[in-house]
Amino acid sequence: MISQPRLLLAVKTALAAAVAYWIAPQVPGVAAEYPYYAPLGAVIAMYPTIKSSLRQGVQVLVGVVTGIALASLVFALQDGRPGVLSVALLVGVGVVLAGIRWLGAGRDWVLTAGLFVLLLGGADAEAYSLGYIVQLGVGVVVGVVVNVVLVPPLNTSRADDRLRRVRHSLADRADEIAGVFETTWPIEDDDWERRVGVLPSTLRRVRDAVQYADESRHMNPRWLLKRRDLAGEYAELAVFERVSFHLQDIAEVSGILGRRIGRQIGMPDLLAPDVARAVHAVAEVIRRHGAAETAAATDAPAPDAFVTARRRIADLWDAIDTHRDRPTTDTSGGVSIAVSLGRIVAALDPDDMTAPRPDDADAEEARAASDGAHDGEVGGTDSTGPRSDASAPRDTAPQDTVRPDHPDGDTR
Repeated sequence: MISQPRLLLAVKTALAAAVAYWIAPQVPGVAAEYPYYAPLGAVIAMYPTIKSSLRQGVQVLVGVVTGIALASLVFALQDGRPGVLSVALLVGVGVVLAGIRWLGAGRDWVLTAGLFVLLLGGADAEAYSLGYIVQLGVGVVVGVVVNVVLVPPLNTSRADDRLRRVRHSLADRADEIAGVFETTWPIEDDDWERRVGVLPSTLRRVRDAVQYADESRHMNPRWLLKRRDLAGEYAELAVFERVSFHLQDIAEVSGILGRRIGRQIGMPDLLAPDVARAVHAVAEVIRRHGAAETAAATDAPAPDAFVTARRRIADLWDAIDTHRDRPTTDTSGGVSIAVSLGRIVAALDPDDMTAPRPDDADAEEARAASDGAHDGEVGGTDSTGPRSDASAPRDTAPQDTVRPDHPDGDTR
């Protein structure tokens, strides 16, 4: 199916070309003899956004003028009709000039305009050049005007939709990663890894959509009626890019653990339920990101998943700490996942220092009891990571990731 923006662009382009071709014969002077370049200029200048239309049109006109100037110089260096050497000289120099980056879209028109003037202009090259540039300019002006007057699109809603979908996609990927720790190991399914692997390309498309929406509001009269800054969308996109980065890291570690193929990355089987709960809680934070603003707009209470996520991450650190007597490589996988989860929560909550923390009485009593059990020790964990423990073993020799069977017979 053809999208509505494409149909609108087709209608505007057809109208602009028709109006330009109607105006072209009425242009005074010798330019009226070359009306067919006017609709070409209208087509060149018709882009989805007003800013891109104006930029494209101006760059093409500059490129055409450059090509005409080059053809005039070649004419001045020869007598009679242009020959093989003249064509070679124009093409060679034209290719060099087309490498000038600031010409933008006009770079492709340097050679085209030069060859047209050199080979088609003939004895009337001067009149041809004037008609070419004037009528092309008429078409560009008509194209820009039609784009401004006829429903110039604002694409902010499309960017919002892309951001909303990628947020849910990130949350779904996190839930799939959590599922790795809720199944029997070694795992065989790798579809979840492929879906996580496409997140960078998905986010690139979302960034393109946000930039396109930002460009669509420049010089757009509709924006005057609906002023809106896209700084919030850019900030949200940056957050999702950071979340994606950490999710990919968690997915890589989870794949190594789930297949039991790592020697430097390991994790006791008993930690799997704590990891699953922590990842699910962080997935909920991702899914509800921005829910506070939506709830405020509807006067409804916004559910706060940060407390639960931080509690689950803290519980994971506590579970890791119970295995402090094991070599560090035996818990390195759990540590890596816990650090990444904490970074995701911090990315989603810019005001991380003042955000709600898990503070229920049971959790506090449990922590106090744990602290009392380790009086005189400097080890332990907090909500962001392990505290230094000089007495803990620091064996960094490679270890097999194959763990003893679960006490209940579970061989994750």
